[in-house]
Amino acid sequence: MKRRFLIGLAVAAIKDPFSYQLSQGAMSAAERFDVDLCIFPGKYIGLDFSAYYDECRFEYQYNALFDIAAAAKPDYMISAVGSIAYAIDDEGKKRHLDGFGDIPVLSVAAVIDGFDHLMFDNRTGIISAVDHLAGEQGKKHIGMLYGDLNNCECLERFEAYRTALKKNGLKFDPKLCTASDISHNIEGVAGRLVDENPELDAIICVNDVMAQAVYNVLNERGIHIGRDIAVVGFDNLPFAAKLEPPLASVKADAFRLGERAVEKAYNYLSGIPDDGNMLPTEFIPRQSSYGQSGLYNSPDAVFCGEPAEIAENICDYLKKSAELSLDPAEIKKFLHSFLEEVFDRFEGRQGSIGDYEQLADMIDVFFNKDFMIVDHVNVLHNLLDSGYRYVLRRCGSENEPYIRRLYNFFFKRINLDLSADYHVLEENHKTAVHYDNIVLRDTLMIDENLRESYSNMLKTLHLIGADSSYAFILSEPVEYHMGENFPADKAVFEFAGYAFGREVHSVPEEERRVSAADIFSGKYIRGEKRRTLIAADLFCKEYQYGIVFCEPHSVDFFDELEFVTYQLSSVVKMVHLLESREQALMELHSKNLALEDMSRIDELTKVYNRRGFYSAASELVGQCGGGMEYTVCYADMDNLKMVNDRFGHNEGDFSIRSLAGCLKEIFGEKAVVGRMGGEEFAVLIPSSETAGIEDIMRRKEKSIESLNASAGKPYRINMSVGIVSCVISNSYDLKEGIDKADGMLYRAKAKWKKVI
Repeated sequence: MKRRFLIGLAVAAIKDPFSYQLSQGAMSAAERFDVDLCIFPGKYIGLDFSAYYDECRFEYQYNALFDIAAAAKPDYMISAVGSIAYAIDDEGKKRHLDGFGDIPVLSVAAVIDGFDHLMFDNRTGIISAVDHLAGEQGKKHIGMLYGDLNNCECLERFEAYRTALKKNGLKFDPKLCTASDISHNIEGVAGRLVDENPELDAIICVNDVMAQAVYNVLNERGIHIGRDIAVVGFDNLPFAAKLEPPLASVKADAFRLGERAVEKAYNYLSGIPDDGNMLPTEFIPRQSSYGQSGLYNSPDAVFCGEPAEIAENICDYLKKSAELSLDPAEIKKFLHSFLEEVFDRFEGRQGSIGDYEQLADMIDVFFNKDFMIVDHVNVLHNLLDSGYRYVLRRCGSENEPYIRRLYNFFFKRINLDLSADYHVLEENHKTAVHYDNIVLRDTLMIDENLRESYSNMLKTLHLIGADSSYAFILSEPVEYHMGENFPADKAVFEFAGYAFGREVHSVPEEERRVSAADIFSGKYIRGEKRRTLIAADLFCKEYQYGIVFCEPHSVDFFDELEFVTYQLSSVVKMVHLLESREQALMELHSKNLALEDMSRIDELTKVYNRRGFYSAASELVGQCGGGMEYTVCYADMDNLKMVNDRFGHNEGDFSIRSLAGCLKEIFGEKAVVGRMGGEEFAVLIPSSETAGIEDIMRRKEKSIESLNASAGKPYRINMSVGIVSCVISNSYDLKEGIDKADGMLYRAKAKWKKVI
């Protein structure tokens, strides 16, 4: 079977509205084109977040994902470099893209030499916004927070602003414009711009997040947005229409940008020519951009023409306020039918209670559909008020009681659905918190088998929206600092486990060790089923611990990703610490055993010393059982003093060492042999392991002869022994047995001295 294309997508913070929508669009297109997609959510290159928040000083760690993506070698890489590297110049952006090596790369939101690109048409939207402010609203002092001109999108929007000023006969005034960050951290800069330029009557921001911060600045100063000063954003993010007043913005559809990026990737890999590099933008006027009370896009303006036209206007108006949760065609169909019925029953004739009831039933049927109105409630109330006034004007005062009742019923039905929506959201929130607590609890329940803890930690992720998950843990944590490249091509991972829902699987030992280049080539993570994966980087402070790939059930999982990252990072670090502790304890135990052996072993002969002999002999008695017969031997070298005096102490040591070897040979492995001091030795062995004392003596003579023959010394090495058999049950019996053997040795020694 031909394997699907694998497309990688590098984005900045996944909860950033632009990255969020871009990823949503990419996921939608990946499903449509039947390609595998892996999202690598880093942060922002070249920014030190600790300058704003000390707790963010390790945010750069997420950017290791870009190096891991490069080493993993997907078939194609899409990088939202205009967002990821907005704070650095084009050379810095190029270094980021070059980091993907020989993988074909699409640059999103930045034009970088040597790379295919996909951009918004920044100029058209900005020019339309200035045309609206200057031409329609008569603004004369239009300022701009233009962000960072190292960012090509900021530069294009700034240049379009200057072009539009000239087009509208306005002179560019540098003091009305200022550079800034392109995040929400601009209130200080925006405040100075407003305070130093009281003539400002409009401010254009290069994105909606900045515009939201400008709202805060203006509200603090009591400056009325829309009446005293116009504010315009860019991107038309979902929250723009929910601000108070709704924010006018240039619609740059990040969702469509993500879709189009995946489409270009698919076309490249399929050999289909695709030289389209621009997506259109559109200025969306809202209340924040108007200086007069009669607003062009007010609810009153949509109520003109016939029912079909009004229905179309209302749908367009709703779409500008938030993403519709119900098919626009359904809304148009209802509004068209409803308005036709209203005018048929009340325009030019006297209505009845039956007319009211029929129309109320139509409202009930519509609101019984499964959709949420919470994002539109303020707009719906405004539309309802405007619609009431419009219908009343057309249908005459004689029908006012019925129209008012209809208005009240509509109002109550909206509020009833709103209450139900809030209940659903509250229940969803409670469920999410409950599941988060389960994940928090269960992932920290470390298994006795530490290696199994990695696969077990994946078990509960399905509760928070992961259909499957795959854990790759670095064999050793890797230290990684800001400004460095993460050595992903040299990193060694352990494929620690994977999960499908609650079904958890371990990976066979022989398949666990993988490199970053092997991550997507295995049989587990890619198969017949198409997958979209998102990477969760596992790190703690300056150390990288690994990576987990999750298959999100929906984009709702994006909200859980940082929780997953922090929680699983804690688990992996804990397992690593426990493993390190176990290893340290094992090493300590081994060292203790070695020290114990050293304290029990005679350094010269490598048999037990006196202390070690008694300890080992007691252990032998304990193992073999007390109350049984043992053979005890006490031995002494015959001529040590002569050897030391005539040939030196080294030769004496050689002789002692050799006799220890003889005793081990004579009595075998099951005997306990110890040097009791000087040239004296003791041996203990169960009598059942010997063939009797006479056999021991024969073996002794044979061993001594063999030793002297092989040693070739100018002196004879020999020893006298005393051997007894006795019943031993405890340490007292052992001591008594050794004393008896020592007495036998003494008599043998005396006999030997008489002979010589």
